[in-house]
Amino acid sequence: MMKKKNLQLLLKVFISASFLFLVFRKIDFRMLYETLKGCYLPLALTALLIAVLLSFLLSLRWMLLLKSQSKSERIRFSSIWKLTMVGMLFNNFLPTGSGGDIAKVFYLVKGEENKLMLGSSVLIDRFIGALTVITMGVIAALFTPAVAIRTKYVLLVLLAGLLLILLFFSNRRIAAPLYSVVRKLFPGRIKGPMKNTYGVFNRYFSAGKWFFAALAVSFILQSISIFTNYLMGLSLLWGQAEIPNISLFFIYIPLIWTSTMIPSLGGLGVREFTYVYFFSASMGKENAFALSVLFLISVVIQSIIGAVIILFMRER
Repeated sequence: MMKKKNLQLLLKVFISASFLFLVFRKIDFRMLYETLKGCYLPLALTALLIAVLLSFLLSLRWMLLLKSQSKSERIRFSSIWKLTMVGMLFNNFLPTGSGGDIAKVFYLVKGEENKLMLGSSVLIDRFIGALTVITMGVIAALFTPAVAIRTKYVLLVLLAGLLLILLFFSNRRIAAPLYSVVRKLFPGRIKGPMKNTYGVFNRYFSAGKWFFAALAVSFILQSISIFTNYLMGLSLLWGQAEIPNISLFFIYIPLIWTSTMIPSLGGLGVREFTYVYFFSASMGKENAFALSVLFLISVVIQSIIGAVIILFMRER
């Protein structure tokens, strides 16, 4: 087991280091230094503050999902916010940019009876986040003629996949024929857990006003988050004539966030590479990399808050 964990860690380090190497080859570090030095600090600090405060909306979205299925007294906004920040801390150590979800589930279900129901909320929360941000990316891409057709196709495929998942888990009539086929491929001992898991997901997706409330919060959250990236970009390009259209941020940021699902050290390296890949044409390589650095600073600030919280938690 220890050997396997060491191999997984080495793989994540290798992937992060490889992507960072690819980025560093393209960057002129003297120009990068001048870019960061010339950053308009008041705007950058405002963007960083907003990025940190967005954790409250992130917690609200998750709490709405939990409230739709559980009346547990443990589900209080303050508790959910603390777990959200702890999850952000562990995102830096566990596989992919969403590895902190494992830590959130661990603390959430501790001492609870219905562990599957509560733990599944983290996956549903992730799904809603992906659905809303990809939807905004598709809308922005369709109304931006300059965007490459390949990028539009990628976004449309991602959105179609998410909508099919939503349809499958929210409508038992649609799921029944597929389930009857799939159940023949698995042994009997797996059929029970599969049925239970589908039932849990179906309850979340069929939660009516709670689900749509979480969806609405997510649209607001993702819009502000992408706008925060735009503010960071403006702070780096302050005083320059050419500023990228904000629609590009609504198109490329969803793809960047999706890329962090690649196994790495909390998305490190992969995230920086994709920032440079997508934004180089509109704002230059050094500015694009500097934008990823500012976003990384916001991640570090949130991780520090999570570390402080976990120091005072009973269960570590």
